[in-house]
Amino acid sequence: MTDESYFENLESGLDDLIELADEARDRGADPTSDVEIPVAKDLADRVENLIGVEGVAERIRALEETEDSREDVALRLAEEFADGEFPPESRDEKAEAAIRTAVALLTEGVVAAPIEGIDGVDLLTNDDGTEYLKVEYAGPIRSAGGTAQALSVLIADYVGSSLGVDTYKPRDEEVERYIEEINLYAKETGLQYTPKDKETRLVIENCPICLDGEPTTEREVSGYRDLERIDTNRGRGGMCLVAAEGIALKAPKIKKYVDALDMDGWDWIDELIHDTSSDGDGDEGDDEVEIKPNKKFLKDLTAGRPIFSHPSRPGGFRLRYARARNCGLAASGVSPATMVLFDDFLAAGTQIKTERPGKAQGVAPVDGIEGPTVVLSNGEVRRIDDADEARRVRNGVERILDIGEMAVPYGEFLENNHPLVPGGYTYEWWIQEVEDTDADVEELRDAFDLRELGARQAFRLARKYDVPLHPRYTYLWHDIGRDEYVALVEALRRNGDDELVFDEDAAPVLEKLLVPHVQEDEVRVEGGHAYALAECIDSDAVNAADGDDALDAARRSADVEIRERAPTRIGARMGRPEKSEKREMNPAVHCLFPIGDAGGSQRDIDEAASHAETMRDTVGEIEVSAGGRRCPSCGTETYETVCDCGERTEHVLRCPSCDIEVDEGVDECPRCGGETTTVRRFDIRIDEKYREALDEVGERPSYDILKCVKGLTSERKTPEPLEKGVLRAKHDVSTFKDGTVRYDMTDLPLTAFRPDEVGVSVERLREMGYEEDVDGEPLRDVEQVVELKPQDVVLSADSAEYLKRVADFVDDLLVQYYGVEPYHELDDTEDLVGELVMGLAPHTSAGVLGRVVGFTDASVGYAH
Repeated sequence: MTDESYFENLESGLDDLIELADEARDRGADPTSDVEIPVAKDLADRVENLIGVEGVAERIRALEETEDSREDVALRLAEEFADGEFPPESRDEKAEAAIRTAVALLTEGVVAAPIEGIDGVDLLTNDDGTEYLKVEYAGPIRSAGGTAQALSVLIADYVGSSLGVDTYKPRDEEVERYIEEINLYAKETGLQYTPKDKETRLVIENCPICLDGEPTTEREVSGYRDLERIDTNRGRGGMCLVAAEGIALKAPKIKKYVDALDMDGWDWIDELIHDTSSDGDGDEGDDEVEIKPNKKFLKDLTAGRPIFSHPSRPGGFRLRYARARNCGLAASGVSPATMVLFDDFLAAGTQIKTERPGKAQGVAPVDGIEGPTVVLSNGEVRRIDDADEARRVRNGVERILDIGEMAVPYGEFLENNHPLVPGGYTYEWWIQEVEDTDADVEELRDAFDLRELGARQAFRLARKYDVPLHPRYTYLWHDIGRDEYVALVEALRRNGDDELVFDEDAAPVLEKLLVPHVQEDEVRVEGGHAYALAECIDSDAVNAADGDDALDAARRSADVEIRERAPTRIGARMGRPEKSEKREMNPAVHCLFPIGDAGGSQRDIDEAASHAETMRDTVGEIEVSAGGRRCPSCGTETYETVCDCGERTEHVLRCPSCDIEVDEGVDECPRCGGETTTVRRFDIRIDEKYREALDEVGERPSYDILKCVKGLTSERKTPEPLEKGVLRAKHDVSTFKDGTVRYDMTDLPLTAFRPDEVGVSVERLREMGYEEDVDGEPLRDVEQVVELKPQDVVLSADSAEYLKRVADFVDDLLVQYYGVEPYHELDDTEDLVGELVMGLAPHTSAGVLGRVVGFTDASVGYAH
């Protein structure tokens, strides 16, 4: 299947779904008679749908053909808004539309930040009479991420310059207010990075844009209150996020864009980079800066969630530059054996906070990297690379000496603007160095297993071709000093064929070196490791070595180059565990129909149906709060979306004090100035409504309970039809607060898979368009590796049964309530393969169409 036909099939399936949904909506009692979610086929569509400015999509597509980067496109669009090429007419409206559009573009058009994270833009006057631009940020700007937050300020400056606006010139007391406010917000809410006072002062005094926002903290500032140009004494969360996590934290990225765009007035960013890079470990800025242990990842520890390794400490994760098919995009790999020996606190999808390269990482199992080195109860020191072996010896592990490697793709350092640090010496590095010599590598491969090379052959190749020693026999000499090297030499008692015998004093040194050995009354190193170690320890070599450098002594003794095996350790702690479970309200409900307190603590509709306030009241009659509506045909006042006469009702907004109706969108009553509302009180016979709903869908209560809600939280307070709740209860699925049925799982990336890993036959995969493996060979075997198609997903096996129930619920809903044909018609969970799903992520305003390609035992969802 070609890419074109793949996407055509997806779009065709989506079109069929929307057509069926439109037909169903037209027959039911939903708030609207058609599907209200717009379809966006690309980034340009998403931005236009999000911002609501017609013509933006077409212009984005045109600019993408001519501009070098998305940032360039965003700036050109901002310039065109300022020049009046799009609808807003006033200067402040032009600036606001330009900033929102640019942020939407920079955030892929999928997060709410451009709409909800920017409250407004104003043109105001400095004390010297010049104009400046003020941008009001709200809390949801957090979803844009630090880089987009910072770039929104750059865009605002760019637009301001185009409009002829000067820079913001803060008063001294305003600068100090920003400092106090950011520190207050950091203490009360928390920041990814809290700038020092001098950094905040540098930002506010020099930033050309005035950063403002709505109040979000409960506490008020104590020092700089009631300022003329700041409307609140409480902390402004959006402003704090942009100043701290945007400008201060992302200063190096800002500089990159400032230089690329040749923008004036941002020279001060160099000083900010110097300040932020020297705070903690000096990771930002100059690549030559010394990399120091960084403890920032240990902040905000949660009780019960372990620290796996401390900052840069020997024994912690050893950095290995590597990319597996489930790494990248904020996911790093660890050995499955490490996961097992950490009592499964580490699992696929566990979020960890790492010392570097920064931010949080998802954990992915990678079996091609080295696992932990442990001391067993029988005295043996062994490296465990296999999960099954780790399970066999887990109860016999006395100590973990080293927790193994962490596979981190280069791109993670690039994305986090972190200079590259030295990586561990690996087989892949070694074989490339061998290939760079005149050695016949193919002949060597025929003669030896180069990955599991014997010790004698390793030294012979190193000396013959002048290449470093094979990683298998490269020990962690950099972790010991001269004294420990001397102690190791002096502890040697016997040097026999393939065996070294040491005094017990040698054990701690051998453990630091990660040399496999056995500890009893004496310490024995056997096999190839005995030969390799004997080559690397010599009393004469230590005398000639440089200072305290044991690695130099080992090189001199062996007369070969020995690389540093683990020059960089990475500290890590557990952030949050992996997740795969249904998403429910608390408590879970089946229907968004308000029954107040009549349903008791369980919101039970049966209890509401038998409810009476007093002995004189009618049993089953309750009072509910719901949005008022009116039938345009017969004038009936109701809360239902379809009148008894069959006409669709219309939403009514009124002032509860004056009891007069007002126009849609009017917040204040024109007569009394009071707040308008849609909510009205209705007396209903819930027992009769419930019986009618059961009859409508042809059901009798086959479930234990049908739970409704006390009240509605939506803007218009429109109740759901009870029929939907009946069918949800029948299939044991619950609704979320927006009427959707959801299943949550942790995201992990995946670029390729084997059919046997996802539990799907080759025949079924071929039907879905998977015809070749990654090498271009025809797909015939379940162990062939195939590239995952762009919008296919591998879901958690835990979700399969629940999604099957959801599919059955939807089919019953279509047939019994809407009176149309069923869609899914699944016989078992295996039939879910090939079905379309919609993926949502926190803080996003767009769903992504996907197709189920299989299931995994991990509590995660894999996607390309």
